[in-house]
Parts: sequence; C-alpha cells; structure tokens
Amino acid sequence: MTDLTQDLCRLFARALELEYVTDDTDFYLAGGHSLSALALAVSVEEAVGLPVRVRDILECATPELLAARLAEARGGTAGPGPRTGTEGAPRTAPEPARAPDDDVPESVRWLWLARQNEHGGAGAYTVPCLLRGEGELDVDLLASAVAGLPVRHPALRTVFVERQGAVRAVVTDRTVPLDVVDLRDGSLTEEEFEALVHDRVEVPFDLAEGPLFRSTLFMRPDGAWSLLLTADHLVCDGRSLTVLAAELVAAYRQDGAPPAAPVPGPRPAPRPREESLAHWRDLLTPPPAPLLLPVDRPRHGPAGAVTDTVRLDIEPRVTARLRALAATAHAGLFAPLAAAVASGLGGLTRTDDVCLGTPVDRRSPLGLDGAVGFHVATVPLRLDLAGRDDPAGLVRHVAARTADALDHSEVAFDELVATLDPPRPAGRGPFFDVWVALFPRIDTGPAGPRGIALRGGPFLQRRGMFELSFQFVEEEHGLRLCLQYDTGRYGRDTAEQIAGRVLAELGRLAGEPGAHGAPAQPPSGPPAQAFQGFHFDT
Repeated sequence: MTDLTQDLCRLFARALELEYVTDDTDFYLAGGHSLSALALAVSVEEAVGLPVRVRDILECATPELLAARLAEARGGTAGPGPRTGTEGAPRTAPEPARAPDDDVPESVRWLWLARQNEHGGAGAYTVPCLLRGEGELDVDLLASAVAGLPVRHPALRTVFVERQGAVRAVVTDRTVPLDVVDLRDGSLTEEEFEALVHDRVEVPFDLAEGPLFRSTLFMRPDGAWSLLLTADHLVCDGRSLTVLAAELVAAYRQDGAPPAAPVPGPRPAPRPREESLAHWRDLLTPPPAPLLLPVDRPRHGPAGAVTDTVRLDIEPRVTARLRALAATAHAGLFAPLAAAVASGLGGLTRTDDVCLGTPVDRRSPLGLDGAVGFHVATVPLRLDLAGRDDPAGLVRHVAARTADALDHSEVAFDELVATLDPPRPAGRGPFFDVWVALFPRIDTGPAGPRGIALRGGPFLQRRGMFELSFQFVEEEHGLRLCLQYDTGRYGRDTAEQIAGRVLAELGRLAGEPGAHGAPAQPPSGPPAQAFQGFHFDT
C-alpha cells in the first residue's frame, strides 16, 4: 500500500466516522452520501494539493482507486482512466471569487433579493423545527443553553439593512430569550397543538430589527414538553437545526455553558467561475421546457402563496431497499428519492426532460463545518429520463447529476439566471417549478443522567415558494413524503394523485412486488379509476 493510499484510508475513515477502512472499502457501501463525499473531496484536496471533485469520489469510490487517479494527475502511475479538460490539472492563479456586497455571501444576497419581491410571502422564508424533548427538564438550564446559542453563532444575532439598494449584514448584541408556553392545566388535541405551533411560526421577523431567531418551550400535560426553534432563512438552513439541537443538549449537560465557538477550517483555493458557468451553460442550453403539470385552476399570482400538504408514509422495508439501491449506485438516499419524483412527473407529463430544484450544502468547501447560518446553494437538477427504465441506471444518472451540481455549486442561483437569461413566463420561476429536498431526522441520542434529548424535524408551513415541493422527512422508522402544494393551483385530490404516483415510483425503484409506476392510493384519496381531475397547464 502506497503512502498516498494510506493517507486516503485515514481521510475516508474520518469522513465515514469509522475507526479505519481498508484500501478497497467502497465509500458509498460503507455509508457515504453526496454531502459526505463533498467533505471528503475537500479534505483530500487540502491534503494532496490537487483539485478533487465529488465526481472523482463517485467514479473512484475506494482509497486504492482514488489514489490511482491522483497519481495519474500528478504524472505518476496509470489511473483508472483519462480525465478531460482542466479537471486533472493543478490550479494556478485561479480567478478570484466575486466580492459580495458588504461581506454578505452571495447565497444570502440572492435570498434577500427574492425576499424583497415577496416571492411566496415572508412566511416562506421561515425555518421552523419542532423537537420532542425527553428527560427531566430544568427550564432555567434550558433557557441558559438557548441564550448561549447566539453567543457561539453570530448569524443568530445578525440583522439585515438596505443601503443604496444593497443589503448589509450587521452583527448585534441581541440575546434570545426562551419563551415558555404552559399548557399543563388544559387539554389540547394534536390538531389544536399543531394550530398553536403554526400561529407561533407565522409571527413575522423584522429583518432590520431582529432577532431573527426564536425559541418556544411548550410544557404539555403529563410532563411532556416540546421545543420549537424558528429562524429566518437568512440566518439558518436545514443543517443548522441539527447543529443547534446538538449544541443545546451539550450545553444543558454542562449547566448551560455553551461549547467553544467553532473555528473556520481552511478553504481550498476557489475554482475559476467560468469553469462552473460553462458547466451550467452546457447543461441548461437550451433551457428546460416548463413541465405540463396537472392543475385544477389557472395561475394567479406567485407560486406557493397558500399551500397545503399531503403526507404519505414510506414503509421501513421500502426505505431500506432504497438505501441499498443508492449505495450500489454510489449515492445517498436523496438520489432514489429524486429519481422517483422525476420519473413520476415525467410519466405524468409525457416528457423525458425533467428539471428539479434542490438545495446543496456548501459548508465543507467554505470551511464552515459546524457553523449555523444560510450556507446552501440552489441548483437545477436536470435529468434525462430517456432509456432509463431500470432503477439502477436511473439512480446512477441522478447520482452523477447531483455530483456535478455539488462540484459547480459556487455559482449563486441569481448569477446563473442573469448569465443564462432563460425565458420566464409570468408566475413561473426560472429553470424549474418543482422542488425536492431530503430532511434528515434530528436525534441527539439518549438523554442520560441529568441530561435531555431532542428528537424531531422540520415543521411544515402554510406558505411556500413553489407550486409543488416534495419534502422527504426521515422518521424514526422509514420516511415520510410531504408534498406541499399550491392550493391556488391544485385541488386536494390532484395533489394526492401526484403524491401517490411518486410513492408508487419509490416502490418500483425498491423492487416492491406489484409496484409498476401506477398511481398509489393515498389512504384518504378516491379510487384511481374514478379520478377525472387532471387539467394540464399550457
């Protein structure tokens, strides 16, 4: 085993959170996924001084294969195959990244601009998380732990002001109190409790005044309690919620004292932006045609102003099979989920060209692992379904397109739109109308003596930014498909049929007997044979 291979074994083990790996350990079969592959690519790049992409991990998924590719790039031994263009060449004098206005990251600037246009309404930009608490609760100790979060993470005490048409971020000394709602003397049904949470979530944030982060403790009957964390999207994203939950539990165990503030890691040299723009130009030219989605009513106003949600459970058996399929395709669970959405909508709209929108986490290339804030990029995931009827082939295609999206995600979405200038019919977003995302389950582990535990995930809102948003939420056992749909465009029956079709596609990909892509029946939906509600948008 060469020194390079040994170094890669250590880096693979660290990315997989394993004690050790061998030179033939397959990264994905050992539990890797697209985001951990991105972190691995960054760490390998820092160690060897050569550009490494997620696509490299996808194609060379063992330390031995990746070492051969890197040796080839250095001009050493032969690797698994030639690389084209500039991908294998060391970077010299990279083009500097564009300086954002007033030190506001480009992703935040784009989100702020969208917010000014009130796309979807202000409530669409709230990130809520409802966590079920376990353990003997000391309210004062929890309040102290909550107060420590903004101290550790400046994003949670940042406000945004407009100056001469540009956004500027201002870090304040604002604190965040724990708001306590005592429900122990009354009785609430789950529906009533959900409505109460909705009311809390929909209280608007003042971007210029702040704070842009809130916490609410619900003391429920029989000693049960729940914690609602709510933040504006400008200072928080999905992964931030996982970080906050873990830090709350750690601080609680240390008598409310927050852990040390995170230290930004080293950042690799930026890649030339033209390289990524060229990738997107090739992928999105000509631009994808709007999907002829089934609708019940004509378009009026922005998408997602008022939404409702169809929830369908995905059985643990199906989830396990999807994970296995993803691993053999060198992907994480997101790939078969996105494949099912694309395949379901492709069959519904009679097209092989489906473009979905999805978020990708950019913490690793930014050197910000463990940081709270808005560190995601919006990317178009354009998929070619032609001739990809077999599940493995389709998932491999989605995995490859996802890897490419991660590798070229440094281009902000608004810059991509401005550069490529796609057609934008009234009421439609550029490139895609459908959103797909996977939300991992938050679970801080057992409470232990004198400790607490937090378990849960995102709380779905009444407002959104898209006509259709497929949100897959990991549960304790299995998954849940939450289809958030624009009620101004879709009736409940139509949304249930669409969700059912995707559920059936998940079963087909998982090899479930009897799953051949026909619409599945949601528990409360009408029989498919009787459904006559589709009216295709033109």
